[in-house]
Amino acid sequence: MIAKTTIGSSFLGAINYGAGYSLDGKEIEGKSELLLLHNVVSFDPLGIALEMQQEAAGSRCKRPVWHSSLSWKPGENPTKEQMIAAANQYCTKMGADPGDHQIAVYQHHDKPHKHIHIYINRVPTDGSKALETSHNYARNVRICKEITQELGFGKVEKLQEGKLRRVDENQKEAQKFVNLAIREAFKKKCSSLDDLERRLKEKAIECKFTMEEGKLKYSSYSYHGVPIKGQDVGFTAKELQRKLDINIGMHLSHAHQSKEADQREHPSKYLR
Repeated sequence: MIAKTTIGSSFLGAINYGAGYSLDGKEIEGKSELLLLHNVVSFDPLGIALEMQQEAAGSRCKRPVWHSSLSWKPGENPTKEQMIAAANQYCTKMGADPGDHQIAVYQHHDKPHKHIHIYINRVPTDGSKALETSHNYARNVRICKEITQELGFGKVEKLQEGKLRRVDENQKEAQKFVNLAIREAFKKKCSSLDDLERRLKEKAIECKFTMEEGKLKYSSYSYHGVPIKGQDVGFTAKELQRKLDINIGMHLSHAHQSKEADQREHPSKYLR
């Protein structure tokens, strides 16, 4: 699980996004689901935003909106109860006690991985000091690690900045998903293109591989109808071939060692 936090001034804009409303004010059907509310009476986005805005109005805090997204790795499927537990723990560990702060949590269904959006009014209901925002990045890393261990979630492998090429905005999700899927396949000792393609198809990723003289020369993918080149997901055809060759070598070495061990233990099986 990883978290990303932004601080803002408009509750209405933030809550509307959480509730799945487009910029023109129309609800995007099926995008969002309200999971949790603390210290808020309303259930509609406008009512929630107005209540939070009213609570913050008497404070000197100029940017009372705390918005954090929590994301689980592709393929991990926490239940609603687990996501709610993670949200409550996150708020508490960040210093926003659910008993003292207004909080709204939405689950979004617009990405292939499970993720939620947490909205906190930094101004507590008792009028005390606003929620601290310093060192958010470091705190997010630490707190997500703690919640991952406490609730048994897996870690999301972060893409290293600068390692991937720039792609169009509509390709970014496919780029990330395919990259992580390929990395996971190689961690599981994938040693052939057929095996790689099978593993990726299990994740709804379509593959296209072009061979020349027994070597891979070109690769491309498609995820949910979004096409993307192999070089754009961090794995050129040359890099894929190199990793496959390494795994094939390891597989053959292991098989040879296993045969030698079996020969030593059961020599009569190999006598002609």
